[in-house]
Amino acid sequence: MNLGIIVGIIFVIVMLVLAFTPAYHEYRNTYIEKVGYWDILIQFLVIAGINLYTYINYGPGALFLLIVPIPLDIIFLGMMIASYLRVRKYEQEH
Repeated sequence: MNLGIIVGIIFVIVMLVLAFTPAYHEYRNTYIEKVGYWDILIQFLVIAGINLYTYINYGPGALFLLIVPIPLDIIFLGMMIASYLRVRKYEQEH
């Protein structure tokens, strides 16, 4: 096996383990408390920035990205929805 693949697998395992620690949950609650719904705006700006970069580098022919979302846009859209639901749930509980 390639060394890069082994390091990647170890990295994924470590991230999955850290996601279930109490310290991470406390950090996530603190982040939601401080940032709240602004987190969704940050993710939207990342999507807009990526699409603007594509438009500038590849010209008007890349405008189809506004109609047909690229996989990265779909991932960020899912993250935005999950963030909204997470913040709404946190606001209802506290």
